[in-house]
Amino acid sequence: MPMKKYLFFPLSALACAGCHADGLPITGIVEQIPVMADGANVSARPVYVMTDQKLSAPAVFSGLQGVGSTLTVACCFEVRNTAPTSLDAELAKYGKDPEFAAHMKSIKGYRYIYIAQPSSDKQRWTPLMKTLARNAANPDDASPFSAAAVAAQFDKPTLPASFSANNVTMTLQVRTDKKTGRTVYAFTQVGNKVEFSESAFAD
Repeated sequence: MPMKKYLFFPLSALACAGCHADGLPITGIVEQIPVMADGANVSARPVYVMTDQKLSAPAVFSGLQGVGSTLTVACCFEVRNTAPTSLDAELAKYGKDPEFAAHMKSIKGYRYIYIAQPSSDKQRWTPLMKTLARNAANPDDASPFSAAAVAAQFDKPTLPASFSANNVTMTLQVRTDKKTGRTVYAFTQVGNKVEFSESAFAD
């Protein structure tokens, strides 16, 4: 069955801002983690995009969530400041929440952490993104969100596990490591494989 192609925004003759020097879209993990320093109330909800490649310009990422042949799209998250933060800096701000600290320390495969935020263009928000925004607006909602991330915008609420971004065919495999219980995100594009992983959030 031929793979469907999904519209990629923005379309431009210029190089993709969120791409490697060789034109491959940058991949990583997106995290939206509620901070509950007192154990009862959400005091902050920082959003991060964590990548293995450095951004050369502001970029837009889509979160891709799901296990199997269909991925649910959270479009989109913006990284406006290309100066990366650090794990130590974020733990200094929010590390009083032990669950926040433990989860951030569990994430592997990245080299750079960027502060992100939901896209200012709400017209492009997918249903999952709208749900995340509603959750974030509710101070009583402590639901965390994490997903694989790719520097692309998609106009569909779901994607097949093999898809095209910036005219590059990619495959995302999400699995749970049976020995450790960690979630593993494996991107393959043009024969290159990159993996990120994280521990599950505490119940």
